[in-house]
Amino acid sequence: MPSGPDARVSALEDLLEDAGLDAILATKDASIAYLSGFWGIQLERFFGVVVRPGGAALIAPSLDRESVNSASGGLDRVLYSAGVSNGLPELFERLNGAKRIGVEEDHLNYARSRALLDAGYELVPATDVVMRLREAKDAEEVEGVRRACTHIQAVYDELWATLAVGAIESEVNAHADFLLKRRGAREAGSHILFGRHAADSHGSPDGRALAAGDVVCADIAAQFDGYWGDMTRVATAGEPSDWARSAWAVVKEAYDAAVAASRPGVTARDVDKAQRDIVGAHPELGEVLHGAGHAIGLEIHEPPFLVPNSPATLREGMIFTIEPGIYNSGQGGIRLEDDVLVGPDGPVMLSDAPLELRVLE
Repeated sequence: MPSGPDARVSALEDLLEDAGLDAILATKDASIAYLSGFWGIQLERFFGVVVRPGGAALIAPSLDRESVNSASGGLDRVLYSAGVSNGLPELFERLNGAKRIGVEEDHLNYARSRALLDAGYELVPATDVVMRLREAKDAEEVEGVRRACTHIQAVYDELWATLAVGAIESEVNAHADFLLKRRGAREAGSHILFGRHAADSHGSPDGRALAAGDVVCADIAAQFDGYWGDMTRVATAGEPSDWARSAWAVVKEAYDAAVAASRPGVTARDVDKAQRDIVGAHPELGEVLHGAGHAIGLEIHEPPFLVPNSPATLREGMIFTIEPGIYNSGQGGIRLEDDVLVGPDGPVMLSDAPLELRVLE
């Protein structure tokens, strides 16, 4: 697992021949940052990193010249004047002589793909080539995720200290995002749902008030210095119901099983099966609505995904969320989530935040 942008560029260059490629064009924000140290705001403008034998270049609009020039990577900088150029002539110049171009096919848009094809280039799907490097994190990246989790844990402490019956769901989410931003988060993604609303795992926070007896499913994610942390904890407003106690215990058992399965050589679907068999054995409590988790790093959701149809094999250095859950439309939802490193000898937890069914007084 190469460390630092320049080593990563060299490692990607080493993969070109085996992949049958003359060059790779990376266009995702996270892949650009991985290879150059630069985070941009793409919007309508073109950004990309070209890696080919003998050299690599970051192509970006001159609007971003300060950030581009201060980025940690040592690759060439190619700046174009937005409004005068769309960045493609500069891209073609760096690709000169190349024929088969690997692209991040799940990101490069149709118009730019069409322009490359019309210019005579052959485009080859290469997201898997880039992700092969990005999947296994180096020590610096692991610490990046660990630091993000530390910040999130501190926000949980502040959240639990003030959350009480009568709190408004949307305001609680906005406050949690504020707390994350105040700690330096580049992106904040609080998703805290009350009562029956927590059964809608991707529901939008709204104006409902926390009522006595409600479950609180608090999913808090944030990106610090490029790397994401993603955690979920559960509380109840007052003493938990029989359903909440039983459902929490089942999800905790599933969480423990999925964490234990997160070892080198195990398949993603087997990690999912470890939790799914446990939660799925209790239909009286609720349903399984999602997989065991997903990889995390420069993006909050990265492949591989811990789902039943994934044959991907876990490798040392990968980091996954482990997040089993159970959902009942009449009661709510309970999910437990931590970020787990696949270490050489098994799972390594990247947070020591308490895992308990917290009771809010």
